[in-house]
Order: sequence, then C-alpha cells, then structure tokens
Amino acid sequence: MDPSSRPDLCVEGRCFDKFHVIRHSDPHAGFSSLLTIALNGVRKALENNWLPVVNYDREVNDHFYDPDRGPNVWEYYFEPVMGVSYARVEELLEEGEISESDLHSYPANLIWEWHRFDPDRIATFWHNQVPEDRRAWMSEKRKLGREYVSRFLHVKPHIRDRVERFHEEHIARQYTFGVHIRGTDLSYAEPTEPSRYFRTIDELARRKRIESFKVFLATDQSQFVDLFTRQFGDRLITYASTRSATDVPVFLFRDMSPYKKGEDVLMDILLLSKCDFLVKGASAVGEYALWFNPELECVDFALESKYDPTHSVPAFFKLNVGQMGAVKRRLLISYFQVRRRLLLFAMDLGRVLLPRALRDWLWRHMGRRMFFTTIGCEEESWSEVFVESEEPSDDSS
Repeated sequence: MDPSSRPDLCVEGRCFDKFHVIRHSDPHAGFSSLLTIALNGVRKALENNWLPVVNYDREVNDHFYDPDRGPNVWEYYFEPVMGVSYARVEELLEEGEISESDLHSYPANLIWEWHRFDPDRIATFWHNQVPEDRRAWMSEKRKLGREYVSRFLHVKPHIRDRVERFHEEHIARQYTFGVHIRGTDLSYAEPTEPSRYFRTIDELARRKRIESFKVFLATDQSQFVDLFTRQFGDRLITYASTRSATDVPVFLFRDMSPYKKGEDVLMDILLLSKCDFLVKGASAVGEYALWFNPELECVDFALESKYDPTHSVPAFFKLNVGQMGAVKRRLLISYFQVRRRLLLFAMDLGRVLLPRALRDWLWRHMGRRMFFTTIGCEEESWSEVFVESEEPSDDSS
C-alpha cells in the first residue's frame, strides 16, 4: 500500500513506510541515557524512512515508571517526537487500520551496541575508542545533539512553566554560573574535584570582571551542596532535587516518586541551559544543557577526562566524598575493580556460549535482578542498606 494513502504515516510533509517503535534497551539506564537512546532511535528510524514513536513502558526499565501518570514514561516529560503517540499506534492496531507488519523495533542488544559504538551516534561522551582530537569529536557530537534536541525533544508545558518561574525568581536577575558536578555512581569517566570548579569560577569572574554573580548548582551528591555552600554562601542557588549521600544514584531509590526522579534531572538540565555560563564535567546532564541552548558558553572538564573501560569505581569513592580512611578506601576500590572484572568475564563467557536470542531475553527480563545481585544486595532491601531518600518540599534553597 502506498504510504501517502495512509495519513497517520504522513507527518510534516513526509510519508513514511512504517512505524518504528523506540523502546528501552538498558535496565540500568539513568534519565539522560534514556533521552540519548530515544534520539538515536529517531536517527535510525529516519535513515530507514520509518516514523519514530517512543514507547518507554516498564518492561525493561521501570525506574521512572509511575502508573498514576500513564503507561509511557516518555510522555510524562515530552511530547511525541514527531506528533504520533504510542497510544495512537495502539488505537490504529485495534481498529485494524494497521497490522503488526507496519511496526518495527530493534532488539535491545543492537540498540545497546549503537548507543556505545556506532561512530555516527548521538553521544555525550566517547567510549572505548578515545578520539585523537577530543575537542573536534565533542564539537561534532554537540552539533548533532543540538539538531536533534531542537527537532524532537519537546518538553511538556507544565515542566516548561516550572522552569520559567524558577528562572525568573532565582537566575534571571544577575549573572549566573551554572555548574554540573557528578558524584554517586559515575564510573565511565574520571570525575572532577569540587576545588577545580571553585578555582575555575573565580578565574572566570576575574577575567570577565564580574563583581557580583550567583552559582546555580546541579548535582546528584548532597555533600557537594554543602561544599559549594561553604565556598559561595548565599550566592549559591539549587533546585529542590532529591540527592544521594552515598554512591547509590537517585534513580535507584525505591522510596520516592518515580516521576520526580526524572523531573528533577530534566529541571536541572533546563535550568543549567538558562544560566549565563556553564562549568561542567563528564556527564550527560551538562551536555544536554548545551544542546538545549546552543549559545551557552562553557568550560568543559570532560575534554580532559579519561575514559574508564572497566566502569569499576564510582566517583563517590574516587573523590572520597564520604571522607573515609585511606586503607578502607583503597580496599573498597580494589573490591570494586575485582568485582567488575569478574562480571565482565562472565558477560564475555555468555556471549560465547549463549545464543543471541537467549542473551537478549536475559538482558530484557533479568537485567535488573542481575544488577542487584552483582552489587551484593537484595533489591527489596536496597534503600535500607544504603540510604533513605528525602524529598525536599521547597522549590529552591
């Protein structure tokens, strides 16, 4: 059948051959990673003349799934990427307007490979193959990311309104440095010490001859708020995001609103994008802020950060956020490194011995349990073992 005769497959003057349903591929992905997976799904769909539709249900990754807000996590925060929701696709199936042959999805293992290794991918940081010219690589990816964000990431009005209110009240009235610093479980790149941020901000203020300024801090680590408060006092601005006091990332907290986990990250991204200058490390949140605002100036510590192929030691321990003794810290780091090597060996063995279909099924249906087993903790006791989250009630501090 000619696609032009099917109006639901024609969008923005272009008629597509079928729908491409973009799904989760990583049971351990945080919020920003899910954005990148979706944008790469859009990229692949357009390459094949398929109409992209995002369906982030709870099947693979349920960290942000909130049944009170609907079955599709994507549409809690964003409009459909090209105007067609997955609910509409389901309606067309039910009405017999389309059949299963009109739908396409890629298996999780292929999505994962693209997300990490495709040279043409949308990406916020390099992986195993470190580019010879990091600045050129980042510039190219930043250009691509900005194009896709402007075309396909349409933030819901209730979130845009909240961002505008906070910006007008706390950021717009004076020159504001935006800062993003990762802690907790960041392990794929070398984290940046808070003191480096302090020196950089002071130097920027002197160079720009800015006598009065504010600092908007976005971070997942509660101890960093204390450090920046001691450095900048009442010049510090933060949004009321839930933060972690350990190496456990907030998206794994089980005693807070799944929706709020995602909204907090998106609010930080959008508020950072509205600052006058950004200072960031290796992390997707700061990079997405640059994608939402192409005019934003930036000092990017990611350009000098080393990629860690083992992903073994969280930033919480590398930066000694918990202020533990040298011997205990060294033992913990060694433990993380050995545990990661054993896990990678088991995964490599599985690639050799298990058929691809079985590996894909295990990844989709057992990935979450395998993760908690790997860290040596039962999923149900996670928050009791590590930390109880505290949800702030105010909009700022």
